[in-house]
Amino acid sequence: MKTVTADQMRKLDARCIAEAGIPGDILMERAGKGACKHIIEFADSLYQDHSRSFLILAGKGNNGGDAYVVAKELFEKRSKKVKIFSVCPLDELKGDAAFHASKVPIEIFCEIRNSLSESDFRPGDIIIDGLLGTGFQGQLRAPISQWITTARDSGLPVVALDIPSGLDADGKVPGPVLGADLTITMGLPKVCFVVPKTSEYCGMIRCVDLGIPKRFIDEINSDIEFFMEEDARLIASRIPPNAHKKSRGVLSVFGGSADYPGAPLLTASAACRSGSGYVNIAYPCDCEASRLNAPLSIVRRALPNDGKARFCSDSIPDALKIISSSDAIVVGPGMGADRASAVFLEEIMKSAKKILLDADALNILSENPGILPDFPQDRILTPHPGEMKRLLDAYEISCEDSDRIGQAAKLAKRLRSVVVLKGRGTVVSDGAKTSVNSSGTPSLATAGSGDVLSGIIGSFLAQGISAFDSARLGVFIHGFASEISNSTRRSLIADDLIDLCPQAMKRISPLF
Repeated sequence: MKTVTADQMRKLDARCIAEAGIPGDILMERAGKGACKHIIEFADSLYQDHSRSFLILAGKGNNGGDAYVVAKELFEKRSKKVKIFSVCPLDELKGDAAFHASKVPIEIFCEIRNSLSESDFRPGDIIIDGLLGTGFQGQLRAPISQWITTARDSGLPVVALDIPSGLDADGKVPGPVLGADLTITMGLPKVCFVVPKTSEYCGMIRCVDLGIPKRFIDEINSDIEFFMEEDARLIASRIPPNAHKKSRGVLSVFGGSADYPGAPLLTASAACRSGSGYVNIAYPCDCEASRLNAPLSIVRRALPNDGKARFCSDSIPDALKIISSSDAIVVGPGMGADRASAVFLEEIMKSAKKILLDADALNILSENPGILPDFPQDRILTPHPGEMKRLLDAYEISCEDSDRIGQAAKLAKRLRSVVVLKGRGTVVSDGAKTSVNSSGTPSLATAGSGDVLSGIIGSFLAQGISAFDSARLGVFIHGFASEISNSTRRSLIADDLIDLCPQAMKRISPLF
């Protein structure tokens, strides 16, 4: 989806009213009702026994108007435990906000407050932030700044309507911010979601369709795509009725060593769960990958090794035979980055097969930049920030450390590859097109998470999806899997992600 500035969104709203004939109160109603659905889903994920309550902080503008719609919807659809704190008397509201405030059931507790205190927040509360929207610019003023800091310090779950209060929609942080665990944006994603210094305040992100005519959106100039569930749904497709295991994609994973025998098994297992019909794992003989638990459907192939359970030149003939019957390959998880492994990598990259390079394959590449084939190839590189820095240095690419989008685009263009720069707001670029991922939680910061991601992306690559789309879709599903987990953020491990992938894909499309 396109990202928009505050001014672009304001103009879109105006066009919807003036040209498409959608009244402002209807747009606000759509925003609030759409947000309510996501809030209920979020609340159910937090409190399985429905013991939660909703504490709504309502501002004076249209963001406050959205909050009043949310209050009414929550009260009617799910919970009688709804409370509103408003920064101003309701008779000071104007336009659509005043209209929807007048519709709030009288049973809902609504109090006008000049300040908030610690005692206003109780365990089980979910804070709905409707204080400031995309119209906010400049410096925070009382009482909003005090409300933000007090609510933030409560430690309770926070849902932001449109953007977290205290952020500038165009990517600035003018003062204290009420960081959100979930941000529900209206119409289109905002620029602040893709700027690293502001995106960290936004948590999980969902978007509400306001019914903006497509032609209006098509006319918006936007250089950055924010990849969301709606975009994933466009790539997802049914398996043909006449499919067989080979037609669903043969993926071969090359990795493992004495030190990291489990890494390629995570990759191969994730590929199986992501739809590949046939998955090989090729590892150095004597590597314990042969004895570790993994799906029995994975075909395990032990290759000759250097005597230390690492790939070497003796591994190459058998590897090439495996590659010849593969649709795509993943190289690198747990492989090791010694000279013998570099010789092995250089030879198998000459096969011209679709290929994903991860982990030690990237480290080998940064030490030996000349081994990358120059011929056109569906090639994906998946560096984390440390690996990215080494690659940029190796290929003498200059870019600011904070410019993740620029880094990915420049490296992708130089290497004629798709680059997946991992981290919060993973960036995917083919050098011409760039996409920032919307999904994911901090629980992905765990050993083996990247190995699972390589398996998901590699699976889609083997299934015939383009390298750019495989990367965008794989990154989104990987992040989405962490969002739908019932585990706490600290307890999720990479192994859990593998079983969550099918659930994530089913949420995107039940026929995917």
